[in-house]
Formats: sequence, C-alpha cells, structure tokens
Amino acid sequence: MFQGTRERKFQVFPGSALAKVPPNWVFAAQILDVGGKVWAMMCARIEPAWIEQQAAHLLKSSCRDAHWSKKRGCVVAYEQVSLFGLNLVERRAVTFEKQDPALAHEIFLREALARGDIEARADFVRANQRVLEDAQGIEAKQRREGLIRHEDELVDFFRGKLPVDISSSRALDAWYRHARPAEQAALRWSLDDVMVGGAGLDPKAFPAALEIVPVAAIGAPAAGAQRYRLEYRFVPGDEADGVTLHLPLAMLNALPAARCEWLVPGLLADKAAELIRGLPKALRRNFVPAPDFARAFAEAEAPRDEPLAQALAAFLKRATGVDIDAAEFAAVELAPHFLMRYRLHDDSGRTLAAGRDLTALRAEWEGRAREAFSRKTDVELTREDVTAWDFEEIPHEVRSKGNLLAFPALVDLGDAVALRVFERRDEAAAAHLDGVRRLLRNTLASDLKQARRRLPIANPLALKYASLGGVDGLREDLVEGGFDDLIARLDLDARSAGAFEALRTQAARELFACAVERLKLAEPVIEAQAELRPWLQPPLLGFARASYDDLREQLDALLAPGFLRELPPARLAHYPRYLKAMRLRGERLRQDPAKDQQRMLQVLPYWREYLKHRAAGDGNLDELRWLIEEWRVSLFAQELKTAEPVSAKRLAKALETA
Repeated sequence: MFQGTRERKFQVFPGSALAKVPPNWVFAAQILDVGGKVWAMMCARIEPAWIEQQAAHLLKSSCRDAHWSKKRGCVVAYEQVSLFGLNLVERRAVTFEKQDPALAHEIFLREALARGDIEARADFVRANQRVLEDAQGIEAKQRREGLIRHEDELVDFFRGKLPVDISSSRALDAWYRHARPAEQAALRWSLDDVMVGGAGLDPKAFPAALEIVPVAAIGAPAAGAQRYRLEYRFVPGDEADGVTLHLPLAMLNALPAARCEWLVPGLLADKAAELIRGLPKALRRNFVPAPDFARAFAEAEAPRDEPLAQALAAFLKRATGVDIDAAEFAAVELAPHFLMRYRLHDDSGRTLAAGRDLTALRAEWEGRAREAFSRKTDVELTREDVTAWDFEEIPHEVRSKGNLLAFPALVDLGDAVALRVFERRDEAAAAHLDGVRRLLRNTLASDLKQARRRLPIANPLALKYASLGGVDGLREDLVEGGFDDLIARLDLDARSAGAFEALRTQAARELFACAVERLKLAEPVIEAQAELRPWLQPPLLGFARASYDDLREQLDALLAPGFLRELPPARLAHYPRYLKAMRLRGERLRQDPAKDQQRMLQVLPYWREYLKHRAAGDGNLDELRWLIEEWRVSLFAQELKTAEPVSAKRLAKALETA
C-alpha cells in the first residue's frame, strides 16, 4: 500500500511490471477507483530528489528545531519538504541562516557566544571561554549557585556589537579580521561582566595549591615545604564534590593528616559551623549562633598541623569558658565535601587511588610510597634503563639531604635494570642480587646466542624431542638452564665496576660448559620419554582407561613446558628413573590392569590434593610434589628403588604442611 498526495492511499495495478517488487517511491500516470480499491496505472520508479528538482514550484517546506551546531560551526535546523501533504523529506539538517537570518543571529549569540560553545580563530572567543571557566571555578569554590549572570544578560552583552547577518564561525572570523581594535575589544568579557555584582574571590581563601611542610618521614627531619595542587568541584553527590588534593605517591607518608582537616580558609568557617551544630544539645546551646562562633574561629586561628577538633574545642573554651572536649566532635557526621579528598598519583600523573580516608590509603600504599619517597630524596643517585655497569661503585648505604638513610640497589624490571634506593637494608640486598643477575644476563647476550648455536644436539636426539617441541626451543631451554646453574654458583653481590667485570668474565668463560652439562642431563630424559610413549596407548579401545589417563597426566606434569630450563640439575637427574618406572608400569598394565588400579588408588588421593593446592596458589608444595613421584616408583617399579624413604604416613605429613 502506497501513501499518495492529499492523503490518498493506493496500490500498484497487478498488471504492472512493478507490482511484484514495488519500489519505495512510484509515479503513476493515472489513478483508478474500481470497486472500492484504488489502483495506480502506468507506474514508474522515482526518487524524492527528482520531485524536488522537477516540481520545486509545487513543494512546501518548513524548518523546525533551529539550534547551534559546534561541529558545523553554524546554526542549523531540520527541514521538512512536502508535496500536497505527502512528505518527501522528513528531517534534513539545513543551514538556518537562509531561512531566518535574524533568528539565526539570535541563536548564535546565545548558544555559541554566551555559552562559549564555539570554535573560532577570533582570539576573544578563547579569552571569553577562560573567563567563563574562571567564573564557574569560583562558583565551585564558594559552593554557591547564581554567581554567574543569567544567560539573557550575557546575550545582551553581545547584542548590537556584531553585524546582524553573522551566525556562523566562518562569518565571525571574516568580520573580526577587518574589525577595528575598539570593536574587537568590545567583545571581550571581564570577570565583572560575567559574575553578578562583580562577585570575586579572595585567592587566599581558595588557593590553587596548599603549601605544607611535611612531617618527618621514616625518622628523618622535615624535607622542606611541599606544594599540593587543589581542585574544586561543586556537584553534590558526586564522588569528587568538594576539595581534592593531588597527592604524589612519594609524599603520601609525609603529608600531615591533621593539616588537611582544616581544608582551605574559605571553607573553614562552614566546616566549623557544621561541627558545632552536630554537638549534643546540652553543649550546642552554649555556642549559638553557630555561624558567628565558627566565623570568629576561622578569623582567629590559622590552619596548622593540629587536629581541627582539638583547636576548635580550645577556642570555644577560651571564648565561653564552657569546658568542652575535642572528643565531642568525633560523633559529628559531616557532609563529604567537608572532608578533604585525596587523589594519589604517580610521577607521570596517573591516578593510583582516590578517597577521603587518608589512613586507608596509607594502609594500602605505604610500602610503595616509602620507596617512592626514597627515590625522590636521592634522585641524583637513582637511574632508569641501566644497560651496562658504567658507574664506579654502588654504596651499600647513603644518607640523603633530608638525613634519610637509604640503601641503593640494582633492580630487575624484567628486560631492563634500574638503580634505586630502598628504605630497608634486607630489601635492598635481595633486590640487588636480582638486579645484578639481570644486568649480567643482558651483557652476556652475545655469549648466550653463541652458546645456543654451538650446543651439540644430534639429529636423532632432536627427532626424539619433536613430540615436546622444536630444536630451537630445546637449545633455548638448555642454555637458559645452564645460565641459572652458573648463577647459583656465583657471588652476585657486586658493588664496584671491577667486581662486576670479574663476574662477567667468569660467567662468559663458564657459560657454554654449564649448557653442555644441562644437555648431558637432558639426553637420558629425552631418550626415556621416547621409549615410554608407545606404552601410553592401550591395546584395545577403552582398556583400563583410568590407568592410561593417569599415566598420560603424570607424563604431562613431568614434561611441562620449560622443565629442562627450570628444574635444578639434582632433580633432572631423577627423571630417567621416573620415566623408566612409568614404562615398566605400562608393560605390567597390559598384563594385569586390576593390580595397576589397586596401586593407582593409593596414589590418586595425594595427587588430587596436590593439584588442588597448586590451583589455590599454595607455595610450599615442592616436598609433596616429588614425594608423590617417589611413591609411584615404589608402587609400580619397586626394583628401581626410591631416592629417599617414602610412605603413606610421610605423604600425609607433607600434605599437612603444604
């Protein structure tokens, strides 16, 4: 069914070529009303745009919802085009200036200039936007609405100062380039033009930053005044409503919490008044009107590192003689904006945490904050991206300008190394060993590469290893494992350039030999796993499925990716025996699956418990892990003997301590 002009509805005649698949729009040469049905005859497909082109004199258009578009830089409206009541265009965005220049100019003044919602090259636009932002900031600081003039007054400021045909950014820029200096200056706002009655703001009442002398940190004297940037927001209910202090991580422990209770001078009187109003009635009646006492307190007392409640109680007692304890204010519930909000951030400005409870922030970030503070106090010593030992000596301890005792150490950052200072000697010592190891490995990169290339891995061995991975991965694991073996024998507490160079020379000399030793340990393991694999397949489908599943699970756990790199040599030496025991089990399993199942049931409880503890992330599982392997040897291949005494009782004890 089609909707035609003059609200007539019709259908395409069945004999028409368009009847089966009618288009969205049709043109009919004739309309017939036959038997109550209206048919369109001699139809052709058309587009609404064609009608606009060919019948423009018959069309009717109207615009609505005129508004400023910052993206397009002009006033736009939505156009509706119709032909004898039939809508050809429902909602098309068009430039409104052509439709009603006067109204477009008025919208431009209100929505673009008065609201500052415009992008233009004229310099007064950006200047006015800054003034408007300052005015909004004053409202937020004073927590008062209505300080900014009504929008109608802001529009009146511009009315008559621009030609009436200007309603777009382009037209504004074109006129402004040739305007007289006086005409340009007349378009600039001052704070008095924007705010009611020239409502200004005392910079001291709402400072942009708090300047605080930090408390002695970690036993050291104060390190001098620190400036903390403040941010104000007046959005009741918002998380950041009130005053936010931007707190660097390094200064978290140094910030005096009591000073922050005083907020800023402009809010101190209001907060004191709220504290007084929250007192029990028997006390509160001694300090009425509360705003007057609060204002007197704010004028008499300067913010300092003393609990606000204590200072307020002392002032009220002096003023009235009424004995009042600071603890009386503890039960007073304050609105969130009367509590300082802290935004904890790192050196790059990234937010780490935010909240109004400084104690909770310290409980969570105290350790990292102290490390950051140590780095900050000895910035001339700390370094990032250390690629070589290009300094003479790293002292065991240093004393900073703030008399803070700190302990320098190299730190392993993954692929890189940094030189940092710690507040604790034991933490520095542990970190330094890891840092020296990483720096040593980085400086031996070419030696490691050469060792991987020279490692004598025969082709038959590589083929037998194929089920576990490629030969390149094997070389990588053996050389890295050899490097770990070498490191275990070296004294890594190098503090001077000479000591590190001696360490590097020794490591370069012994690295390849250590990798070869790893290869010697790996060869029997690879041989044994290759001999075992044929015995992991049951002779018949479904034969002793549980036992074969257990065998395969045991093998996957033993030969987990990286085992040749990560396991110590002493443990790898037992692997051929474990794998041979599994092969003997596989042979006997085919002969007597029932006996194998009985033995398996003695192992599974401990194995399942081990897997459960491992999944939970428990760390003390090493003894239990290898006792289970020895238990398997004693059950399935007793003739191979165990490396240590093992029993169900010992396994249970190891499980208790896991």
